[in-house]
Amino acid sequence: MMTEEQTKTASKHTRTRLLAAAREVFSQHGFQGATVREICRRAGANVAAVNYHFGSKDGLLAEALNFASLAALQKANVNADECPRMRLRLFIRDFMLMLLDEKNPSSQCQIMARELADPTPALDKIVREGIAPLHEFLGDLVREIAGDKISKIELRRCVHSIFGQCLFYRHSQPVLQRLHPRLRYDRKEIEAIAEHIADFSLAGLKHLDRKPGY
Repeated sequence: MMTEEQTKTASKHTRTRLLAAAREVFSQHGFQGATVREICRRAGANVAAVNYHFGSKDGLLAEALNFASLAALQKANVNADECPRMRLRLFIRDFMLMLLDEKNPSSQCQIMARELADPTPALDKIVREGIAPLHEFLGDLVREIAGDKISKIELRRCVHSIFGQCLFYRHSQPVLQRLHPRLRYDRKEIEAIAEHIADFSLAGLKHLDRKPGY
């Protein structure tokens, strides 16, 4: 018979395995396609373990959505000893690596991508805790580059434009691979895409002040 301490340790390990398995299954199949049975199979846990540790499949998804990697990306960018324009380049590169790197896939980004395509109630949490802070961060960075004269509406459109370029390569990957069968998102290709997006975005920001009424 296990001691109380051993029981607590075993329970903690089971919870950790469930979270790891859930992130994997949710990222591969989405919330609707993921089953508690498959998550527990991969975790080596009893099917009742999800309800015991998380209350429900919804509760498990809420716990599986961890945005620490996005927060770390923002913190590293703020601490970079670079000018705002270079920080934008670094942000786009790091964000694109998180989105696309086939060798180090981010399960959180994959789950978010599936939620955007097929929303569930978890989307509110994703927007509140993951997407909104990221948009605010990029907005502050764009304002540093464009200056205080930029309007809130124009700032919002710039942020949406930059994220739109980045997310295109993630959401359109199945189409792009059919158009370009040899396309692979290795680090070299991702960094080249990020550089293009940064060049394109910075050129647009440079010419904002030439618009009437800017």
